[in-house]
Amino acid sequence: MYLLIPEVKRRPLDDFEIRLETMIYCSVCAHANDDLDSICASCGSFIQDRIPNLDFFVTFWLLVESPTDAFTTIVRAEHKNYVLVLMFFLGIALAFSLLWVRHAGNEFDNLIYLILLGCVLGVLLAYPSGMSSVCVLHLLVKLFGGKGSIQNTYAVFGWALIPIMATVCIVLPIELASIGLRLFSTNPSPWDVKPIVYFVLLTIDAIAVIWSVNLARVGLSIAHKISPWRSLGAVCLVWLALSGALYKLFASFVI
Repeated sequence: MYLLIPEVKRRPLDDFEIRLETMIYCSVCAHANDDLDSICASCGSFIQDRIPNLDFFVTFWLLVESPTDAFTTIVRAEHKNYVLVLMFFLGIALAFSLLWVRHAGNEFDNLIYLILLGCVLGVLLAYPSGMSSVCVLHLLVKLFGGKGSIQNTYAVFGWALIPIMATVCIVLPIELASIGLRLFSTNPSPWDVKPIVYFVLLTIDAIAVIWSVNLARVGLSIAHKISPWRSLGAVCLVWLALSGALYKLFASFVI
């Protein structure tokens, strides 16, 4: 008599689950290592090529073509270079965003003075806001079951700011040149002056923010071995907390 056991069909694994099951076995001692490791945790042998430093332009383009491959390279790199530079652009973006939200143009008669204020605020905000965001983001990811180091959180956060850097270098100068001081004022508002130009530029800014959030989501998922939804939740919470805190601080001490 034979006992018939129904066959249990396993559903196909998604990319995240496949990545969790991926291990690299050392050719020397056969120890199973994480796929992000370069050195065997057991015998110290090299199990894949080292990545000492990151090439900015190669990594930039890889983030556009394949964020998964880009962040795998970023996490595996021994030196997380360029992150502080990218945080500087975050500070500039935050400063001019606050000036825009607070309609600071109503308080100025000259665009040059407002630009100077934005640049000074950007320098002051860049590293405190960036580093505090990294710390809070790392704590949230750990609460969600993340396994990576704070160094990897730092690298992912920084390189996810590539779209923000692009808007500061390209879109912000276009906004200042085409709309001027009215970009930050309500009388008249930019909607009254150049509605189509203003709408297009705002749309590009919004796309850059969404792209940046998505890059951080992908990077944290790879660096910490957590689901994309958990990493997305952590990123959104940090963005909301950072925006709210800076708005309160700006409203209290600047304008």
